Amino acid sequence: MIDIALIRTDKETIKKRLETRNKTYPQIDQVFSLDNEWRKIKTEIQKIYTERNANTEKIKELINSNKKDELAIVQETIKKSKQKLSELEKKEAELKEQINTLSKEIPNIPDLSVPNGKDENDNIEVNKFSQPTKFNFPIKAHWDLANDLKLVDFTRATKISGSRYTIYVGAGAKLIRALQAFTLDMNTKAGFKEYLPPVIINASALYGTGQLPKFEEDLYGLKTGNQYLSPTAEVQLTNLFSNEILSVSELPMYLTASTACFRSEAGSAGKDTKGVIRQHQFYKTEMVKLTKQETSFDELESMTRQAELILEALQLPYRRIVLCTGDMGFASAKTYDIEVWLPSYNAYKEISSCSNCLDFQARNLMLRYRDENNEIKYCHTLNGSGLAIDRLWAAVVENYQQKDGSIKIPEKLLKYFDGEQYIK
Repeated sequence: MIDIALIRTDKETIKKRLETRNKTYPQIDQVFSLDNEWRKIKTEIQKIYTERNANTEKIKELINSNKKDELAIVQETIKKSKQKLSELEKKEAELKEQINTLSKEIPNIPDLSVPNGKDENDNIEVNKFSQPTKFNFPIKAHWDLANDLKLVDFTRATKISGSRYTIYVGAGAKLIRALQAFTLDMNTKAGFKEYLPPVIINASALYGTGQLPKFEEDLYGLKTGNQYLSPTAEVQLTNLFSNEILSVSELPMYLTASTACFRSEAGSAGKDTKGVIRQHQFYKTEMVKLTKQETSFDELESMTRQAELILEALQLPYRRIVLCTGDMGFASAKTYDIEVWLPSYNAYKEISSCSNCLDFQARNLMLRYRDENNEIKYCHTLNGSGLAIDRLWAAVVENYQQKDGSIKIPEKLLKYFDGEQYIK
């Protein structure tokens, strides 16, 4: 949630910066107006409390001096002030609720280092690793290789669950497991603490990280009415320390988890319908960082580098891009995407998105820390895929395919395959 103090002090600048997301946000003016009204009422409430305390002391004096007429007047004044106070506190609570509701519709403010732009076409490439894989034979897409080698059963997945679900089979399932283990191994060696959280989460956790209310159509809600299937382990990991005050000595905190994730992919009809690139249920190894305010952008660089190191270890070509203002996520102040080379697309496809959310999520979560000067501040939260496992699976299958139709197992994954060097 946006810091309302920023709207109070520099509303027009905030509006202009958010307009770089290619959308206007009338909620800013609404919040500004409601906040002014709310502060006036808060001042009036405080004034009544002060007067009431003074009158309470006065009553004691009047009782002791037996001044009944004056006592009756003061008592009537207190009675009226109680009624007035009740009305004002009710109004104050209503205004606070309106402000909170509107504030949750306002996205994070893009950092000044983020390039202005309308959409993905205005994203800027930062760097590349390796060159796209070249083959001296006709290549196959991962879905054809999967069928030929019986790595995936798309037909039975559709029979059981519907379209855009996958059943990995045999060596295909083993490769998924190996990639989950490898990404976790890489992350834990880099200092991340491993978690295995539940994938059923409550609505408040989703509000905390910004998936609700903005992206409700992409979520799978359960019949309980207040629970959902997790769209990303970012939600669970970031919520772990909500409503807590951490010590500055505990920061930065690095967390990682590899879980199943669930998204309805609303609005993606016709996109990536073949293969495992865009599924309703998918697997992802997530990274989350909780940091001090002063260090979060350095931590964004190191988190993004961690995702890159996994791809480099697997010798997969990739590129890093910085997202422009018009293509950034709702809660992000700055985002890097990492895109891996997929030969069947003859293009790079997103495999990781690393974002610095500053204190945007922490304000919802009341996630704070006590700094070196004993001052309580909001943490900065960061999240990134390290990596999207199904897409990593597709990248390995396609980039390591051989002329005879087999798939060479990357050197770093051999230990998970009991010495086997090829999937045949």
